[in-house]
Amino acid sequence: MIKGKKFQAQSARKTGQIMGINVISTSSGQVLAGVEDFISYNHRFFIATPNPELILLSQKNAELRKAMNSADFPVPDGVGLKIANFSLSIIKGRSLALSLLKLANKKGWKVFLLGGLDNEAAEAAKQLKIENSKLKIETDAGPILNIRAEASGNNKELENRVIEKINNFAPQLLFVAFGNPKQEIWIYKNLSKLKIGGAMAVGGTLRYIAGLAAVPPKWMSETGLEWLWRLLTEPKRIGRIFNAVVVFPFRLFWYRVSN
Repeated sequence: MIKGKKFQAQSARKTGQIMGINVISTSSGQVLAGVEDFISYNHRFFIATPNPELILLSQKNAELRKAMNSADFPVPDGVGLKIANFSLSIIKGRSLALSLLKLANKKGWKVFLLGGLDNEAAEAAKQLKIENSKLKIETDAGPILNIRAEASGNNKELENRVIEKINNFAPQLLFVAFGNPKQEIWIYKNLSKLKIGGAMAVGGTLRYIAGLAAVPPKWMSETGLEWLWRLLTEPKRIGRIFNAVVVFPFRLFWYRVSN
């Protein structure tokens, strides 16, 4: 937290926990105001988007739990979290990332897109430059998903190279798309080494921006049926969707009974 400064979003947000993971209940506008404050005071920040899947993973992964609870903005994403707290304001991570990109374009900030599959970061950058003429973007596929590097033991070398590339660019916003829980843990471990304004874990957002995945209809997102859209368009995600829709409510009930 910024010493001697209560940032704009702080007074308007409510904090709590779901199964030991921090969450805030606020609006996108208040998060954007907080981000502006952090950047103006040169205070690095971390935006995480806790969802049922991440919360379940954190129960068995202490490193992920530490990473999630280190976030300055643990913004709840996923209608399943309404089961835990009906008063919780849910903010789609994809929508928040797009709002931040619009703000970056308006402010003339630099943005770095890191990770993604199938050249997603570069393709997403192309699309963003079409829609946001003032946006300054740099990209890198990143070290985490480089299977050859991991097999040969060169992943650390690649990681140092990408950190150097990020620091040379010095972006106000870094979006990391390594998939969870890798992206959250990577930000947690490396935030202090990065010359950035702040970082956000964005999962599959770059894939949507790049046009490599179909965006769900607005009515499905608003009615909490985005999980069904993902099941229909990406049936390989059935295990993850089952965890979020079926396993999470049961585990949440048992957690509350046990505690």
